[in-house]
Amino acid sequence: MYRWSVGAVVVAVIAGVLSALAPAQTARAADLPASILEGGYIISDEAFFDSSTMTVAEVQAFLNERVPSCRATDGPTCLRHFTADLPAKAADKYCGSITAKKAASAAHIIVAASRACKVNPQVILTMLQKEQGLVTSTRPSDWSYRASMGMNCPDTAPCSAASAGFVNQVYLGARQQQVYAKNPNSYSYRAGRVNTIKWHPNSACGSSKVYIENQATANLYIYTPYRANIAALAAGYATGDSCSAYGNRNFYNYFVQWFAPDASPNASGAPARIDACTAPAGADVVAASGSRTISAAATGRKAPTSMCGSGTVSLAKGSTVTLVGKYGAWSRVRAGSSTVWIPSSSLVSGAPAAGSGACAVPPEASITKSSGTVRVTTASLNIRKAPSTACATGLSSVKSGESYTRDGIYGQWWRISVRGSQYWAHSDYLAVVTSAPAPSPTPPPTAAPQPTTPAPSTQYVSAPTHLRPSAGSAVLQQTLRRGQQVTTGAVSAEWTEVAFGSTKGWVVSSKLTPKNPGSETARTRLTTQSTAIRATASATGKVLAGVPKATRVSVEDSFGVWRAVSFGSTKGWIRENEVAALFTRTPMRVKDATVTVRSQSSATSRAYGTLKKGHPVSVFAARGAWRVIDYGSRSAWVPASSLTAAPASTTKTTTAALNLRAAPSTTAKVVVVLAKGTKVKVTESKGVWRKVTAGSRTGWVHGTYLR
Repeated sequence: MYRWSVGAVVVAVIAGVLSALAPAQTARAADLPASILEGGYIISDEAFFDSSTMTVAEVQAFLNERVPSCRATDGPTCLRHFTADLPAKAADKYCGSITAKKAASAAHIIVAASRACKVNPQVILTMLQKEQGLVTSTRPSDWSYRASMGMNCPDTAPCSAASAGFVNQVYLGARQQQVYAKNPNSYSYRAGRVNTIKWHPNSACGSSKVYIENQATANLYIYTPYRANIAALAAGYATGDSCSAYGNRNFYNYFVQWFAPDASPNASGAPARIDACTAPAGADVVAASGSRTISAAATGRKAPTSMCGSGTVSLAKGSTVTLVGKYGAWSRVRAGSSTVWIPSSSLVSGAPAAGSGACAVPPEASITKSSGTVRVTTASLNIRKAPSTACATGLSSVKSGESYTRDGIYGQWWRISVRGSQYWAHSDYLAVVTSAPAPSPTPPPTAAPQPTTPAPSTQYVSAPTHLRPSAGSAVLQQTLRRGQQVTTGAVSAEWTEVAFGSTKGWVVSSKLTPKNPGSETARTRLTTQSTAIRATASATGKVLAGVPKATRVSVEDSFGVWRAVSFGSTKGWIRENEVAALFTRTPMRVKDATVTVRSQSSATSRAYGTLKKGHPVSVFAARGAWRVIDYGSRSAWVPASSLTAAPASTTKTTTAALNLRAAPSTTAKVVVVLAKGTKVKVTESKGVWRKVTAGSRTGWVHGTYLR
């Protein structure tokens, strides 16, 4: 039904237009995570469904900036010049009505669909780019307009006639986001639970378990149901490996680069980019075992991508290695004292199989022993006598909801007992449960598996996660940070009971790892308003302490729009928009005719007032394209582009006898009284106060009495 595009945009085209991608109107960085490596949070609901971010004029200016010169000489014109008749649209339960307009511009069509369906026009622009490269194309094709949003356009067939064309694509693509949001239980990918997400359409690439944190991210996966692997992320905008998918990576790349450049440290290039030698999370590595032989000389690497060049190991043809895991097109092997990643295509079975051909059974020594019960998660699943889709001998099938005992794992295949016989089934279509549901003529549809209690072990939090009083509970007790140590207890499906200090609760199992991943590098930040530190990354979390405005805190981790902070002995969470980067106070001046001073780093936030051209300001913090200044007795925000550097000093004259004070306050000590007409040099500003030098004396005076 929808476009299940892996690349969505031809990657070579992406690389070619990269130089044209400059940030436009800036969204709050709080709307996006700093990385999408874990895959469960790509954009916030707030940003995704905010239809007020851009006007028609602003969208038009954005399109003009992306393509300064259109080179289309025949065929369709560039998006900045495109027009089409926009028919009237009646309101329904997903979108409001749209008024008809003849020869409507692309900008008008985008904003009309955005307003009607309550979807951010920035999201629509990003999807037009990641699907067809339409925003930056200087010579668009008929197809790029016909399938512009990828809506109802399968990769193997033309778009449906009812959905074809730019107007239909934009409107139906925007409307579909509300269809997903208003019917969350009708789709395979759901927020608030662990989802199985493939790396690539090729099932041989395997899949991963992802806890999707919010509806907007679920929408992106429903629309393009693949997760970017390490090779895709390390490549930036370029190609990764044979199991790489790029749709959701490119969405994040474009959205951040265009609309939230302060969300990622890589915003000037490819925001989703990670270090090429980043190791995959333990939960993303499929268990595998057995002896293997190197079929051709290979290079072992620290991470599953050929872009990782540090710490490589050369493996000779014919050498024997031990298989310990798989990740997409790569296998993790142990060779001597080294454990490295090599392409799976470089391996052949290290021991003869019992039997021959497609139904060859792997030797028992190469099968990882396992136990427990698994349940079928697809309508019908083929089971085979060997772990290969090519094996048709003794082929049978099992149905959704049926449970079977598992006793072995071989790569991505699980060995199960069915009607007294051993079969192999692909793990993508099975889910582990700790015990089979009790026999019943009408088993309850939501029967919860009973927890098991393995021996306690020490684990570490691999990424911020909520601690809950019971498995799957909506109640949040605490939000744990990356690197924090816990002791594990019972296990129930995808949940694990843990003890953290004196607190016990349940976390998503995929967020735990036996190896300490370390903590994030702490960064000093300044609070932009009085706020509360909470126990959870949630507005309803227990308040641990209050923090005054303009207070330094240490930011040590992030979780969506929340930041983990330390304030004295208190550790907790505050919203990202309540802290800003801190730097030395810098005197600057307003360079525009007037600038609006706002309560937050957003053009839609509350206006405090305006400052005129030349007005001196003191800048002391920043977030992306915004700067924090003193404005009377409060801190406020102005666009960085509206300011210019102030001269090192400015000569002024006092207009009355004036107190020179030790600090910018009427209660501060008077250093000396300056006579009317005294010449002073202004070196700094803070609100209405000016720091001046008069002869050998330095202090603060009220700026009203200087000219």
